[in-house]
Amino acid sequence: MLRPLLIFLLSFSQLTGCTWSPGLTFESADFESSDGAESEPESLPVTLIPITPSLIESQSQKQSATLPVQSTTSVVNEYEYQVGPQDVLNIIVWDHPELTIPTGGQRPAEEDGHRVSSKGTIFYPYIGIVDVAGKTIEQIREILTKGLSKYIRKPQLDVRVVGFNSQKVQVAGAVEKPDSYPITDVALMLSDVVNIAGGNNERSDIQSVILTRDGINTYYNLIERYYRGDSTEDIMLKNADIVYVPTNNVHKVFVMGEVDKQASLPLIDGQLTLADALASSGINQLAADNERIFVLRKGDDFSKPYAYHLDASEPGALILATAFQLQPLDVVFVSTAGVARLGKTMQLLLPSLNTLWLLDRSTN
Repeated sequence: MLRPLLIFLLSFSQLTGCTWSPGLTFESADFESSDGAESEPESLPVTLIPITPSLIESQSQKQSATLPVQSTTSVVNEYEYQVGPQDVLNIIVWDHPELTIPTGGQRPAEEDGHRVSSKGTIFYPYIGIVDVAGKTIEQIREILTKGLSKYIRKPQLDVRVVGFNSQKVQVAGAVEKPDSYPITDVALMLSDVVNIAGGNNERSDIQSVILTRDGINTYYNLIERYYRGDSTEDIMLKNADIVYVPTNNVHKVFVMGEVDKQASLPLIDGQLTLADALASSGINQLAADNERIFVLRKGDDFSKPYAYHLDASEPGALILATAFQLQPLDVVFVSTAGVARLGKTMQLLLPSLNTLWLLDRSTN
């Protein structure tokens, strides 16, 4: 749905030098206020914000202040696997080999045990039918110990699950190994199964992983989990969960205007700086105005986008560009030298960009 619009945007931006040029001028008043700082003229359809050291610092502080550092250790430590139908139990009674299924070196571990029936039961000598479904290994061991105590003095038992067949999660989408994955006696986290399935690759959008549980979809940003330690973006999986990793076709930025190559660039590990974007596309040194580089970003209420302005002719501009982090669907726009008036340019470009941003919101 987004692809035709993206192709249109890239094609439309190539007309910068001709369609947007006649009669357009760029006023210094568009950027300067009485105190020397950039200001937003009322006629501009965007909120104009200069890229300065103070802006970079404030954005960095905001990200650090809002980063929740939590641990999933307690959740994992409290987890206990509950046995279900089709699981296979291996039960050993010490000093009583007649009660232990003999193991064979060439046989799979699942053949060396008691398979739980579809009714959630097993048959065990002397005790008979034992209901084990929904119980932990410790609970099953206690039941068997109590039952055998009538025939064996102080029985010593060891119970293990050697076949985890009752509980699975489905993983699909842009992963290397889409499949069903078993839930075992080790807690299975969302981030774990995405890694196991090979979902952490360039074509995968791990910023919008969808977990479907009981018919309800929840989005998780595993970039925050993998690279920033935010465990609120992770969850322990349960039986019948469905994990979908979408293709990375939205988390991109677009470079337009007077550049050597109009391009859409993916965010690598959720990050891409303004300097990286400009270096990838290259600035047209003959036609571009280095004083007028903008990053267009959708506003909070979609009514008035932000236009972050970088004056690349100033000393230290490169440092600012390397520190300014782009966000998904940002549009980097390099103005034409000497002829582009900001207000008119934005009026031509913003309707298409607003459509792009609104489509992104509707798909999320």
